[in-house]
Amino acid sequence: MAEAEPSPEDFQLALDAMRDGVILWSPDSRVVVSNAAVSRLMDLPDNLIRRGARRTDVMVHLARRGDYGPTDDPEGLAAELSGRFGSGAVASLTRRLPDGRYLRADAKPVEGGRLVVTYREVPPPAS
Repeated sequence: MAEAEPSPEDFQLALDAMRDGVILWSPDSRVVVSNAAVSRLMDLPDNLIRRGARRTDVMVHLARRGDYGPTDDPEGLAAELSGRFGSGAVASLTRRLPDGRYLRADAKPVEGGRLVVTYREVPPPAS
């Protein structure tokens, strides 16, 4: 019996079943693929993480919410952080979310100038 080729919907179902979040960013910093866990883990509004969304728009939302600490320039901070992730200067970042949970983001550059970022809830750092 021949196996049917998986559809894009099949791949999305598999991604959405994961506990950890994952986003594949294009070379121009736009969402190519993501899963439902990203929005859940980061407590993002519906539709912020969607195909074609810009990384800086997501990071501006997080900066305005205070996820990266106090700032008078959320757009500038978002652009700086987005550039650092995209260039590979930051491979991993753990931050405290406004609700007290800690989230670790791990970035891995892949072929074609793309970037895969995974998100996982982690225990608080030891003090």
